[in-house]
Amino acid sequence: MLSRLKTYLILALAVGAFYFLLSHHIIFSSFSDYDLLKKEELTLKYTFFSLRQVTPEAALRIDALRYAGIGDIMVERGMLDQERLNELSRRIEMQ
Repeated sequence: MLSRLKTYLILALAVGAFYFLLSHHIIFSSFSDYDLLKKEELTLKYTFFSLRQVTPEAALRIDALRYAGIGDIMVERGMLDQERLNELSRRIEMQ
């Protein structure tokens, strides 16, 4: 009986971890510094994303990340100011 409960507990933890990965973007700013963004839909696309590897404009061109609010994280981190974010967002939306 105890072994069956342990099996169910492990299975529930695995399903919960998988659901967490499906529903959140994990945005890395450095090796030990990260932010979580809620996804618009359950998918594994852009689950892990590093801000150090792309320019702010390239990150904002990814619709899933832009709709989740990556622009706000870039403003908080000092990568962009609010005016530049608005300008980039306008330019990307017009394309």
